[in-house]
Amino acid sequence: MKKKHIQLLALVSLMLGLTLSCDRHYLEPWPPDGAREPQDVWSYYDYTRGFLDKIYGDNLMPPHVNDVSGYAMLASATDEAKHSVEGADVYRFVNGAWSPSNGVRIYFSGNYYGAWRTPWDNAYMAIRRANIFLENVDNSILIDDISNPARRFDRTYFKAQAYFLRAYFQFDLLRRYGPFPITTHSLTPADDVYKPRNTMEECFRQIIEDCDKAIEGLPLLWDDKEFYRPNKTTAQALKSRATLYYASPLYQGDFEKLGIAKGETGDVERWKEAVRAARATINDNPYYDLITVTRYTPPYSYTGTYCQRVGQLRGASQIEVIWGSQYYQIYDEYYNMPTGLQGCYGFTNPTQDFVDMFEVVYNHGKPNARAEKFDWNNPDHAKDPYSNRDPRFYASITFNGLRWGFSSSRAFIIDTYEGGAHRDRLNPNSTKTGYYYRKRLSENFYANVSGMRGSYMMRLRPEYRVAEILLNYAEAMNEAYGPEATEQGGVPLRIQNISNALEAVNAVRARVKMPPIPSGLTKEQMREAIQHERAIELCFEGHRFYDLRRWKEGEKLGGPIHGIRIEATGFNSYNRPTGFNYTVEKVEDRVWHDKMYWWPIPYDEIVKYEGKLVQNPQW
Repeated sequence: MKKKHIQLLALVSLMLGLTLSCDRHYLEPWPPDGAREPQDVWSYYDYTRGFLDKIYGDNLMPPHVNDVSGYAMLASATDEAKHSVEGADVYRFVNGAWSPSNGVRIYFSGNYYGAWRTPWDNAYMAIRRANIFLENVDNSILIDDISNPARRFDRTYFKAQAYFLRAYFQFDLLRRYGPFPITTHSLTPADDVYKPRNTMEECFRQIIEDCDKAIEGLPLLWDDKEFYRPNKTTAQALKSRATLYYASPLYQGDFEKLGIAKGETGDVERWKEAVRAARATINDNPYYDLITVTRYTPPYSYTGTYCQRVGQLRGASQIEVIWGSQYYQIYDEYYNMPTGLQGCYGFTNPTQDFVDMFEVVYNHGKPNARAEKFDWNNPDHAKDPYSNRDPRFYASITFNGLRWGFSSSRAFIIDTYEGGAHRDRLNPNSTKTGYYYRKRLSENFYANVSGMRGSYMMRLRPEYRVAEILLNYAEAMNEAYGPEATEQGGVPLRIQNISNALEAVNAVRARVKMPPIPSGLTKEQMREAIQHERAIELCFEGHRFYDLRRWKEGEKLGGPIHGIRIEATGFNSYNRPTGFNYTVEKVEDRVWHDKMYWWPIPYDEIVKYEGKLVQNPQW
């Protein structure tokens, strides 16, 4: 039975490999003259490259952010947001229905034509493809052709890409499932294919080994037409993230006991390794930097704003995003803009709990600027809750009273008050919290109906960017050395000569003219400040789902989430509200069990492995 399964797997893998890519020149009649055996693929240049490129087309994250089954965002499985469509698969994360036999699928595709798969299946599919490529490329037509400048480093670069992709998908397994069975060669019917899981340390070291091979072989930058390929800094960014996770409480100690306690530093050497990895990512490539922001007034996606500069720039001007989606995304607007706009779905609704995390800032951009936590018990905050907030609030949240649009003749006001155009409690898709997602969305898009649409915004969906690496550095420095201590013998960061945790987190805040975090904080206070900054700066980018888990802050994923009820107090002669009353209301009770720190391994994999694969703790 096992042999039949492997033979079928090998046949399917071969068929997939020969399909190669959706690009036209990969769809020429197959087999070409002289290619009659599987190994002959390695005798043809385009097919050899195409075998690896198949991973980019099939297995990476899609360009659009709504990639959880039911067109939800992963943010809707955290305190960041709620998915508007009740009963979508994303609710399994939060309602107690999640189980090995009732999992959640993710949409995987480097373009717009992918498939819904479990992350376990997708990762091993990609790893197998990378393994096959690495086993054959040294005997392929792909060489470092010194006579052809365009192909001078072909084999070196493509092997390094394969190592990066294998590390990338190994890390995807690690952050979801914990330790996994390591596979570094393509399995055949003669192999013992059902291997037990390796240890946490073995998995981590395998990821780092592949990252180091990728770093050694990849170029600093690719030509613009190859923007989707990882470069040296991409591999370093993956290494930075992997070392940070490995140092975190969930990844230390006894895996069966779900790591060490929340707030414990544990093995300091792990944090020091994370410091070195983040520093190398920043220092080894002068091209990347924190991108500047120059505008803080509406429209909030206009040229110079945080939304436009960080989220929408592409090509050579985008110096912050290290690596992102393989195709420019265009669908986020109509998936996430408010219902009440023709053809839009309004899927992602930020929670009041998350909205309240954005600080209130007075005298923004001035020397006497100060920031404080938002508090509904503060009358000044409560009477005008959307004024004077952290600039990243206006780049991330669509709220009541927001003026939307570049064109004065087409601009409109977002109305999520009771009875407003964009909140209809009888519409099952309408916002459940009083807010809609807006990060990276373009205000040149007005509806999803021909003639009313405006234009789609094409942009990268970021996987790694400079702000994350700076916050990785800040977190690791704080745990290893404290808030303001420097690393003995360590080299400052190339960006702003940063040498401690406080400077790193303040650099991210200074980019949007937020007042600095003051000196004199304890390690615990700085930890809280860094975690807050990650929540705000990296919101809706897929980090919080994993950050709260690795920090052992799972309780924040359970309990109630809240929204806002907004009632107009009166209307003027143009039928526009003249004032509002705000009431925070409970939207949903969520379930959290500690077993949810790790994804359950799919039930069919446990059965398939004939007892050699042990399920995750408490599942």
